[in-house]
Amino acid sequence: MLLTLFGKKPGSGLLISINTGQKMRLLNTLLLGLCLLLPERNFSQAITISIQNGSLESVFKQIQDQTYYKFVYTTEQLKKTQKITLDLKNQPLDFVLRECLKNQHLEYKIEDQFIIIRSTKTKTASSGSLEVSGKIVNEKNEPLPGITVRVKGSSNATASDADGQFIISNLDSNAVLVFTGVNTEIQEIHIHGRTNLLIVLKARVVSLTDVSVTVSSGYQEIPKERVTGSFGYVDNKLLNRSVSTNVLDRIENLVPGVVFNKGDAANTDPILIRGRSTIYADAAPLIVLDNFPYDGNINNLNPNDIESITILKDAAAASIWGARAGNGVIVITTKKGKSSKPQVQFNTNFTFQNAPDLFNIKTITSPDYIELEKYLFDQGYYFVDELYNQINFGHPPFTPVVDLLIKKRDGLIPASEADARIESFKKFDTRNDIEKNLYRNSLNQQYAINVSGNTAGLNYYLSIGWDRNLPVLTGTQTDRVTMRSRDIFKISDKVSIEAGLTYVQTLAKTGNNPGYSLNSGASKGIYPYAQLKNPDGGTSTLVKNYSNTFIDTAGGGKYLDWTYNPIDDIGYETNSSRSGDLMLNTALNYQVFKPLLLEIRYQFENQKGSNTVLHGQESFFTRDLINKFTQIDPVSGNVSYPIPLGDILDNSNSEIISNRGRAQLNFNKSWNDKHQISAIAGWEISSVISNGNLHRTYGYQSEINVINSQIDYLNFYPVNDNIYFPQQISNPQNITKKTDHFISYYTNAAYTFLNRYIFSASARQDEANLFGVKANQKGTPLWSFGAAWQINREPFYNLNWLPILKLRTTYGYSGNISRLASAYTTATYLPALTIPATEALILSPPNENLRWERVGIFNIGLDFELNNHVVSGTIEYYKKQGKDLIGQAPADPTLGLSNSSGQSFYYANVASMNGGGFDLEIRSRNLNGNFKWFTNFLLATTQSKVTKYLLPASSFGSTYLTPTGSYYINPVVGRPVYSMYSYPWAGLNPTTGDPQGFIDGKATNDYVALAKLPLDSMTYNGPEQPQITAALRNSFQWNSFSLSFNISYKGGYYFRTVSVNYDNLFSSWTGSADFAKRWKNPGDELITHVPSMVYPSAPDRDAFYQYASVLVQKADNIRLEDIAISYEWDKSKWKSMPFQHLRLYCYASNLAVLWKASKYDVDPYFNNIPKEGKRISIGMDINF
Repeated sequence: MLLTLFGKKPGSGLLISINTGQKMRLLNTLLLGLCLLLPERNFSQAITISIQNGSLESVFKQIQDQTYYKFVYTTEQLKKTQKITLDLKNQPLDFVLRECLKNQHLEYKIEDQFIIIRSTKTKTASSGSLEVSGKIVNEKNEPLPGITVRVKGSSNATASDADGQFIISNLDSNAVLVFTGVNTEIQEIHIHGRTNLLIVLKARVVSLTDVSVTVSSGYQEIPKERVTGSFGYVDNKLLNRSVSTNVLDRIENLVPGVVFNKGDAANTDPILIRGRSTIYADAAPLIVLDNFPYDGNINNLNPNDIESITILKDAAAASIWGARAGNGVIVITTKKGKSSKPQVQFNTNFTFQNAPDLFNIKTITSPDYIELEKYLFDQGYYFVDELYNQINFGHPPFTPVVDLLIKKRDGLIPASEADARIESFKKFDTRNDIEKNLYRNSLNQQYAINVSGNTAGLNYYLSIGWDRNLPVLTGTQTDRVTMRSRDIFKISDKVSIEAGLTYVQTLAKTGNNPGYSLNSGASKGIYPYAQLKNPDGGTSTLVKNYSNTFIDTAGGGKYLDWTYNPIDDIGYETNSSRSGDLMLNTALNYQVFKPLLLEIRYQFENQKGSNTVLHGQESFFTRDLINKFTQIDPVSGNVSYPIPLGDILDNSNSEIISNRGRAQLNFNKSWNDKHQISAIAGWEISSVISNGNLHRTYGYQSEINVINSQIDYLNFYPVNDNIYFPQQISNPQNITKKTDHFISYYTNAAYTFLNRYIFSASARQDEANLFGVKANQKGTPLWSFGAAWQINREPFYNLNWLPILKLRTTYGYSGNISRLASAYTTATYLPALTIPATEALILSPPNENLRWERVGIFNIGLDFELNNHVVSGTIEYYKKQGKDLIGQAPADPTLGLSNSSGQSFYYANVASMNGGGFDLEIRSRNLNGNFKWFTNFLLATTQSKVTKYLLPASSFGSTYLTPTGSYYINPVVGRPVYSMYSYPWAGLNPTTGDPQGFIDGKATNDYVALAKLPLDSMTYNGPEQPQITAALRNSFQWNSFSLSFNISYKGGYYFRTVSVNYDNLFSSWTGSADFAKRWKNPGDELITHVPSMVYPSAPDRDAFYQYASVLVQKADNIRLEDIAISYEWDKSKWKSMPFQHLRLYCYASNLAVLWKASKYDVDPYFNNIPKEGKRISIGMDINF
C-alpha cells in the first residue's frame, strides 16, 4: 500500500510505503506515542487556590478545573458549611482538601476519578447511632457511582463512590433511605436495623422528551423536548447495529421519510428526504459534518468515528441552512472524549458477500440463439456484413456459428464437421464462464482504533482506521486509511479552543474486468455460448470488433496481434484511483458573560484525486488503436506508427479547496422558572474552488518512464479497418474550474414559557456569485416559524394513561441551488478539431432575474407516550411547495439554444411543484423482564407533482417514455417529475401475433400512428419512485444476548421489465429469454404477450412492444433486510478479562424478498441485472 500526502505526481509528494504487515505496527506505535503524550493529572498534582470569604462549592470548582477529579456531594451537605478564605500556591491535592474541609463536619474519599464528600461520624442528641454501609449496582451487577443516598425526611445524605460503595451514619433503626440517580429509578428502602445493604437500581427508561436526548442542527444542540420542527435522530448504538464502510448506508430504514431508492429508481435519486422538491436541481440532501457542509466524498467518512446522525426534515429544522436545505439536511456529529480516564476502543469486522447471480438476467439460451442464427443465415441476413468484409468497410465480426455456416456454404469445411461443432456450442452458457472467471466472493475488512478522554482542561479523541475491500469483480481492490483528531482545550472558565484534523486516503484498483458487461464490440453483446476458457483450461480468444478472416490476414503479419482474450486482457490494463482528503478545523469559544457565548469557527478542506488508466501495449485497447493507424508503405513495405508502440496512459486529476468561516453569538437564559430563551445569530462565509483536468499520453514506456510526444493530432490518416473514412488521432484533453462564493447572515431563536409553550423562529439570507446583476436578486430571505404545546404539563391535564402529549407545528422556506443557469453567460472551452485553437460552447445565456429556488414546508406533528413507556411515537403531516424552480423557458430561436427535440430554450425560475405526506414512528416495549422485546415501526408516505412548467418537451407521448434502467426528466403538469408512461396495450393479434395498441378505443397495429399518440392518449402507470415506505424492526434481549431483524416495505411505484426486441436480437447477439415464449400459432395470444417473430425485423413494431403497458409492473415489495446478533461480556461479571467490555456481533443483510407485486416474478431491485449476493459480517468491539 502507498500512502501519499498530497503528491501531484510521482516524486512530487511525500510518499510512505506501508506493507500489510506494517499496518498494525504503525497503529501500535502511534497509539503508544499518543498515550505517552496524554495529560497526567494525579493525586500529587500541585493545586493553586486563592479565595476570599468564598463558598466551599466554589473551592470544589477550582479544584475540578485543575484536575480530572469530579466531586460527588449533595446540596444538603453544603447548606451549613462555613465561608472559606484560602491562599495556597502549588500545594498537593490532599493538603488542599484537608484545609478546605477543616471544621466543616465533612470528610472526603478519593475513588478513581471521584472525590466523594460525606458527613463526619458525629452524634447528636436527636439522631440515632446506627451506621449503614452497602453497595449500589444496576441490573447487570455493575457498580453505580454518584448515586445520592438520603435519609427520608432529613438532610442527612451521602453518595456512592466509584465502586458503588456508600456509608451513612447517625440513623435510627427504622429509617428509610432514598436512592436517586440521573439514569436510575428512585427507590426507597426501609433498613429495619440492618447495617449492610445490597441495592439494585433499575435503569430509568428514557422517555420521548428526556432532556438528555439532544438533536443537532449543525449550529446548535437542542434538547428534544424543546423541538418544534421535524427531526430524525440515530444514536451511536443504533448506528452500529449494522455494518458498512459507508456511513449513510447505516441509517437506511431507521428514520421515517428518508428513502434509499434501489433498482431502477436509484437511477433517479439515490436518497431522498420526504420526496423530491425540485425539477432540475440536485435533489440530494445537504450533508453537514461537525458544523459545516461537507464537500467531500461521503465514502471518506469512517463510520467508527461517528457519534450520531440527525435528519432535519422540515423548515424549522432545516431553514437555518438556507439555500441548500430544500431537500433536507443530514447532520453528522463525530465522537469526542467522554470519560475522565483515557479509554481505548478497538473495532474490527469482516464482511463476506457471495458473487452475484448472473442467471437473474433472463437471456436467450444458446440452443434458441443458435437456431435463430441458422434461420437468419438462410434468410441472407449476414450478406451485407459479408460484403463489407470483402470491400474493407468496417469488417464486421461474425459469431463462431455464423463463421462455420459461411465456411460450410463455401466448402471450406465439411458439412458434418460444421454441424457437429455447431451442435456442441448448444451445451455452453457464457454466464457460467463469466461467474467462474470474472467474479468471486467478496471480502471487506475493517479495522478501527481510538483513544479518548475528558479531563478538566482537555477533551481529546484520536482515531486511526484501515479498510480493505475486495469486491466481487476479480482484480479489483480498495484500501482506505483514515486518521482523525478532535481536541477541546479549556483555557479558562470563559475560553476554550477546539482543534481538529482529519485525513483520509483511498486507493482503488479496478483493473479492466468488464464482468457481465463483457461484449464483442461493434455495438454487439456477448453471444450466449461464448467460452472464456478452452477445454484444456487455457484462456480462449473471443470475437471482438472485427471478423476472424480480417484479423488473420490484415497487414500480412506486420500488425500487432489483433485477437481478444478477455481473461488475459484484465492483467494488461490497470485502472487506479487515488484520493486524499485533508480537513482542518478550529474554533474559539468565549463566554462574554454568563448567558452570552461567542463562537468563531474556521474550516479548511483540500481534496485531491487522481485517476490513472494504463492501457498496456499488450491490451486489446492499445493494440487495436495502434493497428488501426499503422501505415505500411505499399512499395517498400516499411511500417510506420502514427500512434507509437508502447502503452497508452490516461490521466485525470481533480482538486477541491474549501474555506469556511463563521462567527456566532449564542444566548441561553432561564429565569423565574417561567421563561427560557435560546438564540443564536451569526455570519458565515465560504469559498469552494474545484479544478479538474484530463490528458492522454501515447507511446508511454512505464519501465523507463519515457513518453513519445511526437503525435500528429491534426492530420487525417487512412485507418486499416475502414479505408473509406480517414480519422484523426484522438486527443482527449480537458481543463475545468468552478468557483462558488457564499456569504450568509442568519438568526434562530426559541422561547419557552412555563415549560410547556415553545415558540421558535429563524431567518437567513444567502448571497452567492451565481447571482449578482440585480441587487435584489443576489440574496433571498429564507425563514421559518414554529410552535409547540406540551399538553401533558397543563394543570387541567389528567390522562394518566397518556403521560406525554406534545403538539407542534412549523412553516417556513428553505432553498435549492441549480447550476444550470447563472446571472452571467457561461461557456465551456474545447480544442478545435481542425486548427490549433480553442472554441467556446455556450452553456447558458445571462439571466439577470435569476434567483434561488424556494421550498415552502408546513409541518404539524404529535408526540405521545403511554404510561410506563409501553408505547411512544410520533405522527406528522407535511405539505411542500416548490417555487421559483429552475425550468426550461422558451427562447429566441436565433440564440442557438435548443433541447433534444429542437426547441429553443433557456433555464430560468419558471416552474413550481407541490407535495406532501405523512411520517409515522411507533416504538413499543412489549416485554421488559429478563427477556426483553422492543418493536419499532416506521411508515412514510409522500406525493409530489409539477404544478407549473412553461415548455412541454413534445406533443408526442412517445417523448415521455423511459427505457429500462434509465431516466429522463420531461416534466408534465399534474404528474411527478419521474413518471412512468406506456402505450395502451390491446393484446396480440390472434392471426399474426402482432402486438396491438389502442387508438380512439380501437385495437390497431399501425405503429407509426401509435408513435404519434398525444400524451393524454398514453397510459400513465404511476410514479417511478416509492410513494409509501415502511420498516418494522423487532429487537430481543436476554441477559447479554441480543437479536434484532428489520423488514422493509416500498410501494406505490412502477418499473419497466425487459422482453424481446427482435431488431436488437438479430444485430446485437444477445436478447431476452422471452424469445422462447413468443407467439407461434393462433391461440398462443391467450397464454403469452410476446409477439411473433417477423423477418425482416420491424423497429417500429419492436419499439411499441418495448414501451407497451403490458411490460410495466408494480414495484411494491417486502424484504427481510437484515438480522443482527450480538453477545456482550463486561468486566464487572468477568473479573479476569483484560479489558472493560467485549462485544461479539454478526450481521447479515440483503437476505430475502418476502413478497413482490410483479406478476412476472421480477425483483424490482435487480431488474435485468445481476442479483447481489447475501452479505454476512462478523466482528468484535473491545473497550479497554
